[in-house]
Amino acid sequence: MSKRILAIVLCVLTVAGLALSLSGCNGKNSNYPVTVGHTEIKKQPEKVCVLSDNIADAIYYLGYSTQICAISEECTQEEITRYNDKAVVGSENAPNADAIINSGAEIVFTDKELSADIISKLAQNDIEVINMIVPENAEQLRTLYVTLGTVLAGATDGSTMGSTCYDRIITTLQKNEDDVKSDSVVKLFCYLYLDEYGNLCSFSSDTSEGFFLEYMSATNVASNFSEKKVEQNILKRANPEFIFYDSAEVLQYLTNSTALSSMTALKNNNTFLLPITALQRQGVTILNTQRFMLSKMFPNSEIGVVTGESLAERYGIVITDETAYESGAEHADIIIIQQRLMDLGYLVLDEGESPVDYYGNKTTEAVKAFQTANGLEATGNADNATLKLLFDSTTLGANGSTFIPGTITPTEPATEETTEPATENAGNTQTGNYSIDLSEYKTYDMSSEPCDDIKAINQRLKDLGYLDVSEIGNEYDWMTSEAVAAFQEEKGMYASGGCDYDTLKALFGV
Repeated sequence: MSKRILAIVLCVLTVAGLALSLSGCNGKNSNYPVTVGHTEIKKQPEKVCVLSDNIADAIYYLGYSTQICAISEECTQEEITRYNDKAVVGSENAPNADAIINSGAEIVFTDKELSADIISKLAQNDIEVINMIVPENAEQLRTLYVTLGTVLAGATDGSTMGSTCYDRIITTLQKNEDDVKSDSVVKLFCYLYLDEYGNLCSFSSDTSEGFFLEYMSATNVASNFSEKKVEQNILKRANPEFIFYDSAEVLQYLTNSTALSSMTALKNNNTFLLPITALQRQGVTILNTQRFMLSKMFPNSEIGVVTGESLAERYGIVITDETAYESGAEHADIIIIQQRLMDLGYLVLDEGESPVDYYGNKTTEAVKAFQTANGLEATGNADNATLKLLFDSTTLGANGSTFIPGTITPTEPATEETTEPATENAGNTQTGNYSIDLSEYKTYDMSSEPCDDIKAINQRLKDLGYLDVSEIGNEYDWMTSEAVAAFQEEKGMYASGGCDYDTLKALFGV
């Protein structure tokens, strides 16, 4: 049975299982038990292990991330790893069964086939393994969200939240696409990567990585490719104006190719680094990726001018319209610039080195890599436009994730270029008349226990007109999640429905 046929069979089984479990739900205690495929879940799991980074992304978007107690090495999203309370249990393909057992997980989510030995060992410890499909279209994505919601929060509350989050993702993708449709010129683009054999490949719209590329208000020239492997002559004739690519090796491949080096995208410097994981994670990341791609292809649109918070103050650097540095410069700001380049993965230094106040060759090359990945002219000089983008909170690092630090303590100048880790600020932030102290280590979503902080969140949402209730409670229910999502969307944030530190600061105006 092919992988594609197996995925469809699993999809049908999942939908059938959900239909059976939901059909018998009546009354207050209708959430559990639920049946997914052939697996019965008798009660809400308190702890789950997530081996798939895509499933982790979806769980975070659902607002149930606090139930995750263990992850695989592939789950590198900052949203998932920011709190150091999750066990890392090895790779998704070959996880450490003992580490999963010791984490206290009751359920394991994966989208890869685990060995019979691992499944047997987990089963002996009453740990269920749920193997999810990798969605290749919108309907399969809906199935993923409804299934996850049902497992994590029950047949009534969870499936409703799963359906709501799916609707929110599709609606947001459509809205973002509509925001740039006023541009009458049809634009051509594609995504390129190298496979394990060094072949140039792309994604058509019927792949799990590429189906959402239809929401770009532009034409994916790979949409009609019969295989992932790209024929150079066909790509040359298609001549995309914008190319998004997985790694520096891809760009080197294109520039070294006699057939491809003359493409419009390369001539106009419209090539943008976008790691492949940005297309494989279908939760918060998928929205981040769409906005990134649209902003590059439609820079004059409303979505193109949306930027995040400037992180300059957090890093301890003042960026005025005149601030700029180039090779050979000496200044304390250069230490901070090197730190930011390291945090985003563009500057890699040898063991034992630390940042310096000198703008040397390593800094120049790191700045060039950053500029190339972000569609700027690769001069290697930290001009004003480069610095503003470098310290923007929405800027993606080389691994496809954003990096937002706590308070930075700059290192003292050393003799060679490198880094020291940032020091996070765990201090509380006061919130005026509301009875809640904010901290970077606090986050709330639908899996959170009722508490006074949530009551303050609900009161604030009501005061701002996002929550329409007659009585303020201390529970983070679906109405709270919907209200938070509406607030996040209006503020240009990712509408996860969960209150992370940045959302809480924006909500309480601090």
